[in-house]
Amino acid sequence: MDRRDNIRPMGILPTIAYWVIPAAILYVSHYILAPIFIEQTGQPYLVGYLIAWVSTMVIFFIAALAAYRLEGNPIRLTTFTERYRLRRMSRQDWIGTLGILGFVIISYFGLAFTSEWLAQWSFLAPHPVFPPEFGPEGAAARASGTFMGMTITGSGWVAVVYLFGWLFNIFGEELWFRGYILPRQEKAFGKHAWVANGLMFTLNHIWQPWNLLLILPGALVGAFVVQRRENTWILIISHGLANAILLALIILNAFGLAL
Repeated sequence: MDRRDNIRPMGILPTIAYWVIPAAILYVSHYILAPIFIEQTGQPYLVGYLIAWVSTMVIFFIAALAAYRLEGNPIRLTTFTERYRLRRMSRQDWIGTLGILGFVIISYFGLAFTSEWLAQWSFLAPHPVFPPEFGPEGAAARASGTFMGMTITGSGWVAVVYLFGWLFNIFGEELWFRGYILPRQEKAFGKHAWVANGLMFTLNHIWQPWNLLLILPGALVGAFVVQRRENTWILIISHGLANAILLALIILNAFGLAL
């Protein structure tokens, strides 16, 4: 029997609930807890950010695994890969993966101006404690050997921690939103499930409100392709490659290899 036959539909109200809770955790972690930590300890912003980011991404990963078990699924790899649609990548899947990656890069840089536009409103602007490079200025505010206002050359631990954060970020978010939630939304919204999923993923980044218009196009296209191809690996790989650009820069800077 196909495990998808037992998947419960996730309509509008459950979709909102499954968005609000994770989004609230992210917002509280980055806008309240991290600033308090920085103020109380005097540590650089980067330290507070890494604690908040890595811990919340671990929560996403654990939630994705727990959701699988709460559905009554057995602890069996073959069943897990079937339920979360972790299938062998076909030629068409690879084309979709690279297409998403290219689209995300183009749309991200093409819509960069929207971050500065949105940040003009105080309620959409970054928290005052956030470093310039984390806000609308982005990479333009980044100096060689630094990351989020802290000199990281010679600090290999930053690269190691960020690597773990990157892994949990990619697998946590994609297993949660595309592996667990998207198939449930397909049961409720049918062929339009990708719209609900893309919007949900975008609004999950409400703690970065100035970036919402940057994230939306890629989130919608990614959800659309995964729904059509029924393969979660497509977004795990494309999301991972897109975020690996910053990961590579951090590793090179941390170990003093950057030009």
